[in-house]
Amino acid sequence: MTDAMNLTDLQTFVLVAETGTITAAAAQLGVPKSTVSRRVSRLEDALGIELLRRGGRAVALTDHGEVVRARAAPALRELVDVERALNDVSAEPAGLLRVTTAADVGQTLNFARLLKGYVDRYPKVQLEVELANRVVNLVEEGFDLGMRMHGGDVPGGANLMSRTIQRFSGAIYASPEYLDQRGRPRSLDDLAGHDYAAHTSLRGGTFGPWRQAGVLLPEPTWPEPRWVVNDFGALVSIGLTGFGLIAVSTLHGDPFVATGELERVLPDVEARGGGFTLVWPASRHLAPRVRAFIDHIAGALDPNAR
Repeated sequence: MTDAMNLTDLQTFVLVAETGTITAAAAQLGVPKSTVSRRVSRLEDALGIELLRRGGRAVALTDHGEVVRARAAPALRELVDVERALNDVSAEPAGLLRVTTAADVGQTLNFARLLKGYVDRYPKVQLEVELANRVVNLVEEGFDLGMRMHGGDVPGGANLMSRTIQRFSGAIYASPEYLDQRGRPRSLDDLAGHDYAAHTSLRGGTFGPWRQAGVLLPEPTWPEPRWVVNDFGALVSIGLTGFGLIAVSTLHGDPFVATGELERVLPDVEARGGGFTLVWPASRHLAPRVRAFIDHIAGALDPNAR
């Protein structure tokens, strides 16, 4: 090696090798073909070897050229990733962020408050949320993130990263007005004498099994539901009208306990519920708005919370 190797010359050579012609490399770099040729020749002089065989419009790599390309190309991509990562340390999250989740989740007050906290914190981000009662293929449909129930099918799962963000339990709720009129159950056995609205998927019961202070309880005899609906948000609305008892997740019910609009029946009794996971396409370089969203959600929700 007679001279110090120039990084720009090396990058130019790799681009020529990958595009197959000096003309194509020059077009991508936005420089004259003579500049590309000069850079490659300068690299050959610095290394003391021939890298390209020039003939006609196309070029062919020599054996030495193939070795240099194979070793240099991954290293140059690493350098680009490092540069991007360093730039993102101070980059403010901005641009369009597309998120998808189930309608039952997206319609909850907790979810809306969570996202409001994010957009308030990062005013340069435009948030687009699609509610879909199906498992969306994030990569094929162009979404940055999805919020999914544990245990569901994950199209493109091998190409996804994930992080558990919240666990929840099942609980029984009713409006204070209803309970003042009909009485407050003191045990699961008292449920049979009450009006009951149920989710379609839980027509014959609820989440179950039920526990009290961690002790497994016998499955209660639920009253025959007089009102059945296929959406948990709508089921909460039914409870708010004072119709009767409802069994929903704490994610759906607890925000209205905080406002006094619902009351938790048998507050020390709960059913095993489930949890949510954030998933996003695997990438060695996450956009700042995506990383900020993951950190915001994870910071706001305790993954060990009930």
